[in-house]
Amino acid sequence: MTEATLDPKARDLAEKIYRDLVSGAVELSQNSVAMKTDPANLAVISFKLAAVFRVEEDKLNAANLPKNQDFKVGVEDLAAWTK
Repeated sequence: MTEATLDPKARDLAEKIYRDLVSGAVELSQNSVAMKTDPANLAVISFKLAAVFRVEEDKLNAANLPKNQDFKVGVEDLAAWTK
């Protein structure tokens, strides 16, 4: 069984989200560093958030995509324009 590969853009976004989540979850004191959240859980959340972000981004960008992709211009069309 092969698993689907992850989009590199989604992976990069997940890394940024993970970094932000970890920096918010770490508590630094003079003598210790504490993290109350499991880093593996933060990684899972990061990938899920990145995937949702990409889906929503695609929906928002759909309005900007060409609407008539099947349109073909032939030589006869160009000749008709010059008449």
